[in-house]
Amino acid sequence: MSSFKKIIPIIFILLAGLPSCMEQKLLFNFKENVNNEFFRDIPGIGAADYLGQPVTKSASELEVYLTTFSEKYFEKDGLLEYSVLNDSTKLPFARYWSVQGYSQGLYLIRYPFTYTIISKKTGKSFDYVVDGVVFFAIKYNSNGSTLGIMPAYFGIVNEEDNLILFDTPLTLKKDKDNYYLQRGKKDKGLNGLLFMPADFPAQPVHLGQTLTIKKIVNLDPNKVGGYKPLVFDIAKIFRDPNALEFHFIETIHLNK
Repeated sequence: MSSFKKIIPIIFILLAGLPSCMEQKLLFNFKENVNNEFFRDIPGIGAADYLGQPVTKSASELEVYLTTFSEKYFEKDGLLEYSVLNDSTKLPFARYWSVQGYSQGLYLIRYPFTYTIISKKTGKSFDYVVDGVVFFAIKYNSNGSTLGIMPAYFGIVNEEDNLILFDTPLTLKKDKDNYYLQRGKKDKGLNGLLFMPADFPAQPVHLGQTLTIKKIVNLDPNKVGGYKPLVFDIAKIFRDPNALEFHFIETIHLNK
């Protein structure tokens, strides 16, 4: 278990970053701030296009999936040490003594939308229905105050290959009293991330239905593999098959 503390930060730099030494709290609350305005620049929810094509049917509902991490003590050589573990972990830890430390919530927001391509040759239009996914991470301090929302990505479910391709980075912006996610410009040298498998529940009507991400592939050039995509096998890295187990927690009904 001692290897966790060496390996886990690699994933969290990729997924959720690390707490800053200088804490800057955000007046952000998921229930209050994650709404139409929060997604106003996201294809299929806001007024954005998709791949330069018009969105002809936006989403009316968003499925919300969450996995949470917190610092936990574990016994090692007669001492209590701590590491960052998923709150759904089945690994043994010291339940009798808790750590008042940082925690993180990772969100996957899934929704269907329709975009239309018009043939330049025939003028005929073709509709395509896709599942959009927004990923973002919220970091909290020991008091539960929000410290940051990063990283964040927009992507599409590839049903044929059973994966989510996150190819559009998002940044958190604030307009007056409203937070929102803004699409960044795509860099030709960057290809994004793959989350797999994309086994979302078909009809997530029951709270707690799960989606477990088993691998994350970093398609961008990196210091380890150069131009070879870097593969994170979650179960091997965390020694825990439930390390990235997302739970369906609610459906957000958008106001049109």
